[in-house]
Amino acid sequence: MSTAALCGMSGSVTGATGALEIFSWEIVQTIDAIEATSFDSAGWKERIACLKGASGSFKSQGASSTVGKHVSAVFKDAQVGEYTISGNIVISKITIETPVADKITFNHEFNFTGTIVAG
Repeated sequence: MSTAALCGMSGSVTGATGALEIFSWEIVQTIDAIEATSFDSAGWKERIACLKGASGSFKSQGASSTVGKHVSAVFKDAQVGEYTISGNIVISKITIETPVADKITFNHEFNFTGTIVAG
């Protein structure tokens, strides 16, 4: 039986990073499920879908972006048939890691603002 696992060897991020070398990215999409329980629910909680959003991070080497920067970004994974996620992001946090005898890395955390296009 073959596996459906994919190798992350050709992903990219454009827009947010300029000339940075990206080696990983992650996006988490969410939706607020708000309380909608009524007396007719027979004691079961009921929820309805409300506001959608997404956040994520990417790791780079070479240089850092700027906290508070608003940019249009495209996240691409060529292993999944050129699958992309794009939209406007705000970089909310940058963590710099400097290990002994290894490369310096920059972890950028961000939040999408507005519509996200995936496909």
